[in-house]
Amino acid sequence: MTLSQILTPDLVLTKFACGSKDELISAIVDRIYNSAQKLPIPSEEILKAIHIREEIGGTLLPSGLSVPHARLKDYEGFIIAVGVPAAPLSHEGIQLRMAALMITSQSGGAHYLTSLAALTKISRDSAYFARLCGADTPEAFISILKEIDPELA
Repeated sequence: MTLSQILTPDLVLTKFACGSKDELISAIVDRIYNSAQKLPIPSEEILKAIHIREEIGGTLLPSGLSVPHARLKDYEGFIIAVGVPAAPLSHEGIQLRMAALMITSQSGGAHYLTSLAALTKISRDSAYFARLCGADTPEAFISILKEIDPELA
């Protein structure tokens, strides 16, 4: 399975006008709940779990990729959704350019670590990462992603 098979256009938010990382995360969670994904957990619980994880330590990489996540006791699936702010957000002294939010089981599930590794690798390729961040539509984002489309096996 590849990253683009899990990360579909309905789970991508591009050029989102927001003023903070928290606002971007909330918008990504809303995007998940407005997609075909059927989560048995209230969105408030997801946001609380993400907030608790963020308090433990930041999830923002020097490249500008943030990987907020929730590992939930009563959930066995895996969801990844992406949000790209309309303009980079200053957070912790770094320009946040993209957030890839993951929801998974407490054990991490089958794709959590491989997705994290793939996203980290993608964010280190500054030209490619800039193209992803500059995508105007979710479909354009996925099209660019498919150029590399890492395997998550």
